[in-house]
Amino acid sequence: MKILVLLGGVADVRFPLHPISLSSQSTIDEQGPARRVLSPFDEAALEVALKLRDGCTTTQVDVLLLDGPNNENLLRSVAALRPDSLQSLQLEPQQLWDARQTAAQIAGLVKREYCGHDLVLVGRELGDLDEGSIAVLLARRLGRVQFAMAQSGQWQEEQLWLMRERGTGEEWLRVDQPLLASVTNDRRNKLRHPLMKNVMQAKRMTFSHVVTSAPVRAGLTLSQLHTAAVIPRLGECQLLSGDIAQQAKALACWFKEQGVGS
Repeated sequence: MKILVLLGGVADVRFPLHPISLSSQSTIDEQGPARRVLSPFDEAALEVALKLRDGCTTTQVDVLLLDGPNNENLLRSVAALRPDSLQSLQLEPQQLWDARQTAAQIAGLVKREYCGHDLVLVGRELGDLDEGSIAVLLARRLGRVQFAMAQSGQWQEEQLWLMRERGTGEEWLRVDQPLLASVTNDRRNKLRHPLMKNVMQAKRMTFSHVVTSAPVRAGLTLSQLHTAAVIPRLGECQLLSGDIAQQAKALACWFKEQGVGS
């Protein structure tokens, strides 16, 4: 099996954030060198892939790391864990706050160069400022089923199963079609420590970079933003009944009645 792992990275919480501002072109200007590390969800996705390779020697693990601050150090830390391939992924333009744009860019590359990978693993908040929507949109762009909040994987003979917890129980999914799984952190997928000899080898490595782009979507400018209308809260709370699909439909209807999105 071929597994593709997408890593995003986050700001290193051990250091204070430096000042940022918006330019006249609505891009983010950073006044200082940013520090970036793998998020706990990045680490979980990578560890799940490595454990699956440990359990089946024919498994191939390929990694794409989104380009950004501290990129070379992050690449070296991932390379020390010996994935089968590792590339830096540069988005043009890079607008991580636009989840649909980012998903379209990544999906284009995956379809071109990684279409034979049965499983795509991403941290559940890949590169999108904790919004959590890139994984959902990417799965849709790729035409794949998404398995959200995955915590571990396991081989049973030659069949791969993914697991997540729901309440006090576990849900298991057999991977029998191309799939995208968004991974959350868990005690079972804490990232391993690399061997020292691999760390030293990674320091001497050079890394390839791949660029993917998509047409820029027309977006809002700051001058187009208006204060949202205040909607008074009326009546008592309403409990939603039925299954998840029925609850989602009822919630969507309620939003329309309140004028949201109109």
